[in-house]
Amino acid sequence: MSFCLNPHCDRPQNPTERTFCQNCDRPLLLGDRYRAIAPLGAGSFGHTFMAVDERKPSKPQCIIKQFRSDRRDARTHTKAIDLFRQEAIRLEELGKHPQIPELLAHFDFDDGLYLIQEFIDGDNLEQELAELGPFDEAKIRQLLADILPVLQFVHDRRIIHRDIKPANIIRRRFHGDREALVLVDFGASKLVTGTGLTRTGTSIGSAGFAAPEQSIGKAVLQSDLYSLGVTCIYLLTQIPPFELFDSSEGKWVWQDYLVDNPVSDSLARVLDKLLESGTRRRYPSARITLQALESETFSPLQNPPATDPASRVVASPSTQQAKPTEEEKRSRCQTTYMLWVLGLVGAISTSGINVVGGLHRWYNGQFWIGVFWMIPFVGELGALVDGFLVSGIVDEYYDKMRGKLGVSATGVPLSANAAETEVIGEPQRERQRQKILKVARERGGTLSVTQAVMDTGMSFAEVEGLLDEMENLKYISVEHHPTTGIAIYHFPNL
Repeated sequence: MSFCLNPHCDRPQNPTERTFCQNCDRPLLLGDRYRAIAPLGAGSFGHTFMAVDERKPSKPQCIIKQFRSDRRDARTHTKAIDLFRQEAIRLEELGKHPQIPELLAHFDFDDGLYLIQEFIDGDNLEQELAELGPFDEAKIRQLLADILPVLQFVHDRRIIHRDIKPANIIRRRFHGDREALVLVDFGASKLVTGTGLTRTGTSIGSAGFAAPEQSIGKAVLQSDLYSLGVTCIYLLTQIPPFELFDSSEGKWVWQDYLVDNPVSDSLARVLDKLLESGTRRRYPSARITLQALESETFSPLQNPPATDPASRVVASPSTQQAKPTEEEKRSRCQTTYMLWVLGLVGAISTSGINVVGGLHRWYNGQFWIGVFWMIPFVGELGALVDGFLVSGIVDEYYDKMRGKLGVSATGVPLSANAAETEVIGEPQRERQRQKILKVARERGGTLSVTQAVMDTGMSFAEVEGLLDEMENLKYISVEHHPTTGIAIYHFPNL
């Protein structure tokens, strides 16, 4: 069947072989190329159609977005046109990403605006929720692991999506068992400029999912993180977001609605931080959110260092857990107090010559201050003062330790260099290399990090470590896409 795109045509269905509508005589091929075959939906400003590209031999499916609005409201009409064109611009700026629909064409036709977009085969998460019921923790963690890297990719280009919700996340199906989540509908997206971060703009977003600052037109990059958090608690509970917020208390009560579907405290902490009303209290970026999610999953005590000298040590920025436990702090504080008492007794018994007065400071990494404290009389007075400072000295020691490791006071990594060493045996490492080579061969000898993660199931840290290793060995070369800046790895030997 061929479907007429004239919004005023009362009999839009046509036989497949026709080139002009048999009712209104309008051309059925958009741009002499794209044929609408079925309507998919309608909104306030247009229709969406399933279509085929008749210029290609296989006639692949695509999506046609048709813009229309009430011209009697000039202001609304103009704004709608701007939003529609913005979507095309944003998709073009984002370039080719396996988890973002590709823009195929954008043009005017018969006083209408049309956007031709890649077809994503699969159900959106709203449909999946209706069919299968609430998500469990494993599915929510996988959702975050899939979408957060896409959000970071978008945010790195200073673009805010502004309409993240289950209906705009599609589970894409590939041949075989592979699948990936795709972020769609950039019609509400906004480019952030240096002067536009706090400028009041238009309030856009879906009710219940939009961040508080979006309601007053001040969306920021962290607004998308808030919407992603709301998406997660909605998928966990299948309860509309408005009912998950207690307005009398001013807080989210989503955990009260979990029925036979508990989540771990670690995931709850991540989601609660995403749902903070203040933008500064949320995670600063999608990358840090992903690191926090993964760091909540592992414990250093569960991964003791291997003693096999043949093992290879790989830095994993997502598994850092440097925050000291209360037991560790208590033990260090007790040792510090013992050394302080020893120093005080030594100062008194030697008439002011504080021989060991600085030992507790040496123990906490303050070498030169410890030396200064051993000066006669100065150390005696210092030993008395230190009686009130011992706990602070221990806290300062741990603060310095976290700073050197690049983690916050809560143990969350602040940079890619913040890493806990994870030991991977050489046999496992070789299996990972073979996975990389296999997917690179399947993709014609070129590969991006995101593609490798999708195809192999390994983490971003593991993939990046393997690719860096291969590049250092001159086995592969890397170049950056001129538009998107994505690193593309070339395997000339495949």
